[in-house]
Amino acid sequence: MNTKLRNTISQENWHQANRNLMAKTIAELMHEELLKPIFSFEDEAGYSVFTIETGFENIIYSFRGQERMMDYWHIDKNSITKTENGEKISLIDVANFFREMHPVFDLDPNTLAKYTEELLHTLYCDALILSKGIISSKDLAMADYQTVEHNMTGHPWVIVNKSRLGFSPRDFKTFAPEAEENLHIIWLASHRSRSTFQSLEYIEREAFYRSEIGDDLYENFTQKLADEGKIADDYLFIPVHPWQWEHKLQVHFAGDIATGLLINLGEGKDVYSPQQSIRTLFNVDHPEKRYLKTAVSILSTGNIRGLSPKQMKIAPSITEWVKSLIKDDVYLENKGTIFLGEEASITYLHPQYSSIEQVPYQYNEFLGALWRESAENYLQEDEQMVTMASLLYVDDHGIPLVQAFAEKSGMSIKEWLKSYLDAYLTPLLHIYYTHSLCVTPHGENIMVVLKNGVPQRIVIKDFVDDIVLTKEAREKLPPHLADGLIQSSNKENIPLFILLGVFDAFFRYLSNILHTYSNFKEQTFWSLVHDCVEHYKTENTHLQERYEKYDLYVPTFKRFYINSLRLKNNGYSENKAFAIPRKDGALPNPLYEIANKNSVSV
Repeated sequence: MNTKLRNTISQENWHQANRNLMAKTIAELMHEELLKPIFSFEDEAGYSVFTIETGFENIIYSFRGQERMMDYWHIDKNSITKTENGEKISLIDVANFFREMHPVFDLDPNTLAKYTEELLHTLYCDALILSKGIISSKDLAMADYQTVEHNMTGHPWVIVNKSRLGFSPRDFKTFAPEAEENLHIIWLASHRSRSTFQSLEYIEREAFYRSEIGDDLYENFTQKLADEGKIADDYLFIPVHPWQWEHKLQVHFAGDIATGLLINLGEGKDVYSPQQSIRTLFNVDHPEKRYLKTAVSILSTGNIRGLSPKQMKIAPSITEWVKSLIKDDVYLENKGTIFLGEEASITYLHPQYSSIEQVPYQYNEFLGALWRESAENYLQEDEQMVTMASLLYVDDHGIPLVQAFAEKSGMSIKEWLKSYLDAYLTPLLHIYYTHSLCVTPHGENIMVVLKNGVPQRIVIKDFVDDIVLTKEAREKLPPHLADGLIQSSNKENIPLFILLGVFDAFFRYLSNILHTYSNFKEQTFWSLVHDCVEHYKTENTHLQERYEKYDLYVPTFKRFYINSLRLKNNGYSENKAFAIPRKDGALPNPLYEIANKNSVSV
């Protein structure tokens, strides 16, 4: 199988990318209640057949789907048909669909144009991925961590999940994870009057830089500074992504470069590989070295991907605080749960943008870096680690990766899922109910450690960026971190962290994949989730007051309008802060349904 992205897109791959994205568009916009198809009839196979009326009387769409829990529909992508002036058209064009729907969705011209741009970029990337071929689930189940990372297809919830506005076609084929190309970072010397280095208490700065840069190159860099008449102690070192240097830094920081406050020292020696998020890099030459997170100021999945100086400043301190909370937790230790510490960071403030009051966030996030410890150092012999996002992977033959892992382990899918829930969901329940912490546990933020295909434990990363505190956790927070972390705005005391972050953002897709492709009924999946929760509660009866206050068994919980954020409410305005999707409405809670079904049957 070809493993490289091709230079051209075939007609077949373009049409397939459109059809795939159209099915996702229908499913997600129905889930967010923006798209409201008209039910026609139920066919012989038990599928509901729908029509979509567009903003044009002569254009309608039809498709069939099966209803799932949490107000979600599995869409048969091959059934989607457009009818124009009475003539059926099998070729699907997603961008045209949004143009035809703009009177229905009430989209202003700016939003429609911007969203079309994101759609076309996403389709381009999807077609490129199809061009290199889809690896079989059986082969992926045997693959290493990086191979799995490079075969992911993007955020399952976001329709325009690979827009990456700012990247050219050459950039896609150079810096996107699916391109499977490596890169060298560029090192800058930054004057300490502009930049700030933060680290864990035990880290000594020069030793840290030597470990990341290498002794020989570190000496070379300090000599370069001396040759330019600079005092090495007046400077810090910042690693930057080559795209960021070429497209942002040379222009935006031209004054500081000209005056010697920023000095390009050249490329580093180590080879890095981009992860799913693009801006996080894995050290291929030395996997035990820290992951490196850099600013890459492209618009991707709703926000421009720089690095927040505010978050970078407190990242190591948050790591120390969180690890201090859990260090003596025997339960988490027995589960083997790993929190990947964010050990050091550096920020560089732009002289003009940083002085503008309420400047849009992206203008303060051009230059900085974050170092996160490597999960490779936690792996034991014969263990395999994969991004949890991979559990949503289905190959061209309709075989889910979960099924391939179960076959590899010699277990039934049911037994495999029990092991997975014990490794993943149980620690999250404990972190929430015992420590009052809410991390963001979606697929890309969690790695699953397996042995012979069997889930052993999880690795949690990026918890500093997204951590949210309940009232109880806020009371434990050191004063110097009080302004840096997000306090939960959830006045209903509902654990939306789990209901939204786990159930809606991940289990909704996983249960559908198992139901659709592995003949593993979604009700059985949710019964396993229910049993996992109940088992934890039985083991930890001392937390009964928390279970009642933060009730997982509410009948409904708020929807998360993640795609509607772009399409409605002037979604492309210059935001002062990171865009946060709206939470509203009521989504049926599958845990409540299963619990009540069990109580009735008893």
